[in-house]
Amino acid sequence: MRNYVIVICLLIAMTSKGQIKNENYSIFNPTHMKKEFFISSNSGVLNTPIGVKIGYLCNPGLYVGFRYGKGKIYNSDSDMKTISSDLFSLTGGINKPLIIKNDFKLVAQLGIGYGQWWDFRWERWTKSGYEIECGLMLQKKNFLINMTGNLLNGSKTYATEDFCLGIGYVFKSRKKSVE
Repeated sequence: MRNYVIVICLLIAMTSKGQIKNENYSIFNPTHMKKEFFISSNSGVLNTPIGVKIGYLCNPGLYVGFRYGKGKIYNSDSDMKTISSDLFSLTGGINKPLIIKNDFKLVAQLGIGYGQWWDFRWERWTKSGYEIECGLMLQKKNFLINMTGNLLNGSKTYATEDFCLGIGYVFKSRKKSVE
């Protein structure tokens, strides 16, 4: 986890260092944010490698995310054979810009959802549970990097976590922003 924090800090430092100074700068209370639609991959590093996140960036904005993968179910009453299981996650949440500086934006996101992404489990365990996610999106021009930490909890089993990464595209609005 420490490596992830270092990578996130480096990305923030590198993208904000190269900015040109301008009056178009706001930190922790941006009011001149236009509504911008985005689409991003949303790949879980450990359990659900295929995913997509769509929504819009605004003050505040909304998003919906979906992830998919394959796991194994162990049968404890037989000879310990495994069968394949579908893993999924469906989340929704809000995002809020923290920093806007020229073509760079740092956006926080917080969401909840429902999922089943234990990479292995016994057949008598809970299949699914609620999920909480939070993270950051870094936007430079139309390019977007999506990073979230996810926690999945269910009854009769342990909580599990995953880290999701994604790259995406932001469709810029052509209308002037209201300041």
